[in-house]
Formats: sequence, structure tokens, C-alpha cells
Amino acid sequence: MDVPSKVNTIVSDVLVIGGGLAGCNAAIAAAELGARVVVIDKGKIERSGDTGGGVDHFMAFMNTGEPWDTREAFLEYCWRVGKGTIDPQVLDEVVSKEMPDALQRMERIGATLKQPDGTYYRTKSMGQPGPYWINFNGKRIKHALAAQIRHLGCTVLDKVITTDMLVGDNRVVGATGFHIRTGEFHVINGKAVVIATGNTNRLYQSPRLNPFNSWLSPFNTGDGIAMAFRAGAVLANMEYMRMTILPKGFAAPGFNAFTGMGGRFVNARGEYYMEKYHPQGNKAPRYDVVFYSLKEIKEGRGPLFIDCTQLSEQDFRHLEETLGYDKDTLPDYLRQRGEDLRNRPVEITVSEGMQAGPSEVAGSGIKVDKTSASTVPGLFACGDACDANRCVHGAVTGGYRAGKSAAAYALGLGDDAVSAGDPPADKHESAFVFLKRRGGISYGEFEDIIRKIMTEYVGTERNENGLEVALRKLARAKGLMNELRAGDLHELMRVHESCNLWQVAEVVTHAALFRKESRNKPYHHRLDYPATDDENWCGQVLVRKGPGDSVQVSFQPLTFGMPGQQEGRESQAAGL
Repeated sequence: MDVPSKVNTIVSDVLVIGGGLAGCNAAIAAAELGARVVVIDKGKIERSGDTGGGVDHFMAFMNTGEPWDTREAFLEYCWRVGKGTIDPQVLDEVVSKEMPDALQRMERIGATLKQPDGTYYRTKSMGQPGPYWINFNGKRIKHALAAQIRHLGCTVLDKVITTDMLVGDNRVVGATGFHIRTGEFHVINGKAVVIATGNTNRLYQSPRLNPFNSWLSPFNTGDGIAMAFRAGAVLANMEYMRMTILPKGFAAPGFNAFTGMGGRFVNARGEYYMEKYHPQGNKAPRYDVVFYSLKEIKEGRGPLFIDCTQLSEQDFRHLEETLGYDKDTLPDYLRQRGEDLRNRPVEITVSEGMQAGPSEVAGSGIKVDKTSASTVPGLFACGDACDANRCVHGAVTGGYRAGKSAAAYALGLGDDAVSAGDPPADKHESAFVFLKRRGGISYGEFEDIIRKIMTEYVGTERNENGLEVALRKLARAKGLMNELRAGDLHELMRVHESCNLWQVAEVVTHAALFRKESRNKPYHHRLDYPATDDENWCGQVLVRKGPGDSVQVSFQPLTFGMPGQQEGRESQAAGL
């Protein structure tokens, strides 16, 4: 098809890239402070992101008087399950200090976390010292957020994929993208940019053979992380892959709901295996459950199941009522398979891998400080695209903090800080170059190569030789980008996603090779360094773009210090 030539230029104070849960909260925060806000999303903000179809859990401390239900206890829990992966001082600022307002804000915009009777239904799992999870009906949470964004007068560019960021005077000054149906090319100049594009899926082979049948949104392809890397931002925790437990043959959330209500993991011998591996048994951290489930399968004790037959009738009714909040089709799937939770365990399996952070409290992606700012002036990040946010609670709290900080930064600059000029000609050229090719390979073929490399060499069992082989093969795969073709605008979007997937894959592999220990197994499991080495490796691996296309890697130690304490802040990144 012909290359679209129409160009639309927009000037903003704050540009939010990604209209998922974190991006929506960032946009609301910036708009409430009086900033001119543009939100860009390759979907539609009412339905985009991991929570576009609904969500059922929000992690929070609520200061109810219980010793585990305090900000201090929450931070201690976060450090315990995310030791060496999260800076507690940053986490405190961008998540825990934002928590009380986040709960109130959800009520204010009509996305309540309460049950119909006005109470909170709280459950415990994933290594928590108490029931931090608020179980709620989040089917309409994105609709409520989107309505608030439009009510506040934000400019929303639905169905526009961001292709690159604009950098000038050593700071980020906007981004470019095209409408995936019309091809209209957008130039958005902004004093501040917030990356909220989520994690990276479609990176590892799916056990269901379809890369779009994924646990989290298959349209989160690391776009913002890759763009930030190209712009010079430091990334953190990129070596950790992420997996979960799913019903066999179906990519649907549900692990937290089952175990939170009291479900038990059982192997083919009828043994409740998590209860022999971990003191918290079925309520152990997610990475431990995944690790020991893989161990059971590898040692011949599969298939595996989740057993809910011991639940009370009251718990069954609650589970059945809420199981579809995260994904409508999960109850349908169980019903069509004839699964009877009351009388028979349901078969489970381990999901595909993804780049998404090592725990429920530590993320993976753009490294941010206490203001949610990256290492590049003008660039902020939140949600699953950064290292300090994870899951729903991190997206709501961290997104709002990022929006506030970006607005304060932007409004503090003069009016001449935004240039309305056209971008360099090569931005338009590079966005549409794949449409001009008449021959070559498709995005699907290219992605299959990436997924095979990542699954075979950068999966749950890693070693130095395998990681080096992966880097060599990824380097050869990079040459195929010059042969990628797109027959229409939809395929063009997919090609851009594929290029970002390759970039994330390269960064993940470099980081995994650099960290010579195992941490949060199996999310980073080095067979040649199987132990967790807190003396030398308690901290973050940092990655940034070096000269040319090189990848520079360094290490930043982290130690635990409660808010207000100065000890434990001896953490300076060498060379960064």
C-alpha cells in the first residue's frame, strides 16, 4: 500500500504513552494539576492493558490496627519477597505513601474496591504476612478511569501506536506514532513524557502454541521500555522472567483467587506438594510456587492440580461469583470442560514466560527514582514498564505519582520548552519503511525466531554458554529486521512490536548473563550459579545503551532501610 503522508502535530504539557491502568492514573493526576495532557494508546483506553477485561485483586495495607496491616509491615514484606530487586525508599514514595489516596480515589471515580455491602473482602497469598489482597469486582475499572480522563479534557489518541520518542537538548520532548487504521502520522510535542506501556509478552513460547493466548495482554510488547532504552534511559531488573500457574490449556488469571480462598496444590500422587517445600505452603510467593511446580513436573510427579474440594460452601459461592472478574471466559472454560471445583481438583500448568518483574512488588523496566522520573530528563515511567511498580496496586499508586511528578516538571518549564516543529524526516521514513518492501519475512516468522531463542537459552534454567549462544543468535536475528515487511497498517503495527520484542530480548539476555547468581528462582535461575548470593549480588543489574548499538551493564547494591533511615542508602551505580 502507499505510504500515508498526513501529519498531525499536537502540543502538550504531559504526554502519557499507554492507556492501561497506570497510564490512566497518570493522566488523571496530571490533568488535575492543570496540565495539558495527551494520552496515546494503540487500543482504546476503555479496554486497553492487562486490566482491560477486568481485574479482581488489589494489594493494600489499610491500617486496621493489625500488626501486619501497617505501612512499615508492608515495606518489610516487600523487602522480604523482593530482596535485592527493589529500593524500599523508592517503593515507599511511589507506592506506599500513595496507597491511602489511591483507595479513596477509586471510590471517587466510581471504581470501588468494596463489596456490595460496603466492606472490603481481603485474602492472603503469595507470601503475605496477612490478607493484603482486596478481592473486588473490577470489570468496569477501566471504563471509570477512561470516563474521568475524558471528563478532565485530556486529548486521547486511541488506536495510535507510538513508534519513537523525540529527544532534544538531552531530554525527552515528545513522541511520534501512527493511527493503525488510517495511517495518519502524529507528532506529539510534550514538556514531559510518561511511559506506561506495561510489560513484555509474546517473548517466550506459549504452552498453548498461540502467542496471543497469553496470561497478560499480548499487546504489551515492551514498546515503551525499548523506546526508553533507545533514548538513553537506564533499565533495571531486566534479567527476571515471570511465570504463573494457569488452568491447563487456558491462559486466564485465577491462581491468586484459588489459593487466596484456600486452594491447595496437589501432584499426580495425591501429595500436597507446596506444603512440603515451603513454610507458607500454598500461600508461598508466586515464584516459589512456580519453581516447585516445575520441579514436580521435571521429576515425574505431574500432572498437577489445584484442589478446592475442602472449601466451605460459603467460600465456594464467593469463588464462583468472583472468578470471572479477571477474565470472563474462565468460568465458561471450566464449565465447558465439565470441571467440578466442589468435587474434583482442576488440572493446572505453568504459563509462558514474560518480562514483568520478579515479584508482586518489584517491577522490571525503566529505572525510576522517588518521583517516578527516569535517568533521562523529562521522561517518567510507571506501572509494569518500570522497576518500582507491579500489578494493580503498583499501577494505581505509581501511575498517579508519575502523573503528578510529570505535571510538576512540565509546568515548571517555560512555554518555549515545547517546540511545535516537525520531527526529523527520518522519523516518518522509519515508521513506514516496512510498507515499501515487496518481499521479505512476516512479523510472525520473526517473532517465532525470538521466542525459540528465548525459551531454549534464556528460560527457567540458564547458564553462561547458553546465554552467550542466545546473544549470538539474537545478533543474527537482528539482520532480519532489514527483511521485515508489512502488507497493511495492522501488520505494520505488528512489525514495530516485533522490533521492540527483539530489543527487550537482547537486554534481558545481557542482564541475565551479567548476574552470576540465582535470585527469585525460577525467574532468574543460573544452573552454573544456583545459590542466592546476598553478599555480592543483593541489588539491581542496570542496563543502558552504550556507543552505537552496544549494551552496557552494571550493578547497584541495595540494602533495606526503613523510611527516614539513612543507613542502607549506600547504593551508587558504578559508571551510571
